[in-house]
Amino acid sequence: MLSDRDYMRGPQPSRWLEVMWPDAVTLLVIINVAVFVLQVFGVGSSVVVMPDGTTDWQPWGAFSLQALLQGRVWTLVTHMFVHGNLFHLVCNCLMLFFSGKGLQSLVGPRYFLYIYFIAGLGGAFLEVLVGWMAGQQHAVIGASAAVIGVFVAMAVMLPQEVVTAMISLIIPVRVRMWTLALVVMGVSAVLGVLEMLRVIDTGVAHFAHLGGALTGMWFMRLLGYGGTPVTYERLWHERQRREAGRPAVAATNVRRRRVVDVNEPDSGSFVPALTKKEFIEREIDPILDKIAKQGLGSLTHEERQLLERARQEIMEREGKGKS
Repeated sequence: MLSDRDYMRGPQPSRWLEVMWPDAVTLLVIINVAVFVLQVFGVGSSVVVMPDGTTDWQPWGAFSLQALLQGRVWTLVTHMFVHGNLFHLVCNCLMLFFSGKGLQSLVGPRYFLYIYFIAGLGGAFLEVLVGWMAGQQHAVIGASAAVIGVFVAMAVMLPQEVVTAMISLIIPVRVRMWTLALVVMGVSAVLGVLEMLRVIDTGVAHFAHLGGALTGMWFMRLLGYGGTPVTYERLWHERQRREAGRPAVAATNVRRRRVVDVNEPDSGSFVPALTKKEFIEREIDPILDKIAKQGLGSLTHEERQLLERARQEIMEREGKGKS
């Protein structure tokens, strides 16, 4: 729903208030921190006997095959809120906050939560499955799989967006989001295999990271993303192709754009019904000009709706072309 998206709700009184307001992302961060505080005081931990006869100290919320066999199905969710140490918590919360805010602004809080929890489940299942096949049973804790799933989901939507990645938390490198997502998945797969072969022992659930990433990507594919991105840049390129394919028109023939209600039926309007091409040329092109001159933040609510309508038209057209 368009109404779920943050950018469709009109201007906010304060940018800091908008960022820090306790929405779905902020609430998840708060819950993670609160649970860790309980862990620090020793609440919710016990010694667990693993299937191979060894014992392991685990938070009650940790997910494992043993936990499922004992009927603790709630660990499917609770494992995402318990962490091994402060560094683990801080890294996950920072990535959740920045990636989560971005994804939530694109798909809305409801779909953001879908992606978060489904990615967390996908990561946990893959880690436990690989561990069972390799005879290396261990518990899964932390929000890493869910958080990486959120990041990869946003990379699927905005593959060409350039972000700054910190190599070893020291060296800043500017890289496209999809490239970074591929690197994260590749490194997780390689380290996971080395861990399974007992070449290294990092104590990190690399296959959970890979599973969360793949699940986030899969879910975005279900929502219709993952092909050629339909973005404002894409709309602009569509316009350039149209401009190149038609003769130049004198500036005196350019007509002033009429602001229309996207819900207004064509039959009751005094303006003749427009074809898709005419609609984009008359209504969308001036908005793209405005974005180029004044930025995306200058758009009104009606103009954002028109852009969304154009995006849906392109997606529907591509969907019919593939069928």
